[in-house]
Amino acid sequence: MRVHLSPTRPDGLASLRGETPFTLGDRMLASDPVAAGLPAEARHRLVAAALDDGTAVGATLSRQYPGLGPEAVAAALGIRIVETHEDPFAGPFWRHADYRARPPEIRLFAIALAALDGVLANPDIARLVGARHSAPVFIAHEFYHHVEATRPEPRLARRHAVARLRIGAVRLAAPVLALSEIAAGACAQAMLGLPQHGAILDLLALSQARERAPAVAVVRVSLASSCLAKTQATSAVSSLSPTGRGSG
Repeated sequence: MRVHLSPTRPDGLASLRGETPFTLGDRMLASDPVAAGLPAEARHRLVAAALDDGTAVGATLSRQYPGLGPEAVAAALGIRIVETHEDPFAGPFWRHADYRARPPEIRLFAIALAALDGVLANPDIARLVGARHSAPVFIAHEFYHHVEATRPEPRLARRHAVARLRIGAVRLAAPVLALSEIAAGACAQAMLGLPQHGAILDLLALSQARERAPAVAVVRVSLASSCLAKTQATSAVSSLSPTGRGSG
């Protein structure tokens, strides 16, 4: 995601207001090494599928736990929430939160969240995002990864894997890892009733990083994307898997 927006200026806010869940999802998919080369129509179908899945998960959680905040929902789901002062950087990625499945745990990166909360102190930006604090949005985002890790269906990235090679009846396909991140942002939006997809916080974080350190022009900020950070660089090469008998 290579975007230069300045949310502290009116033109920056106008640019952010022009974003939609679909445009944000398409930006994320365009940076995925597997999906980037797909035709626009195919990418659009993938974005729509991810948004639909994430919205469904978020709406379900909202119905199951009415009136509860994300931390209370995490407790009900048996997910431990841990605040860490660990360096948010993982390679070129700046992490706000991540999810670990065994045991279920969401880590919140205090340094990154504090920086973003400073941006949300601007009331215009807080109204745009629909939140004055970033942690609840990231916790709700990580709920999607928890649901995806625990439900019986194959992960979204596998369900919509892109064919890379065919040998007879066997199809070798690579997972589209960005789909889970797109879905997770939609999950947060639906669960918390936000006016914007959760990835709007990516643009805020990236914008602020560029204002403070313009030389770091290619830093990628991926919403709660420790999983993506660890796997994105190698997915196009090492994640080819035979799917002739269905993805999974």
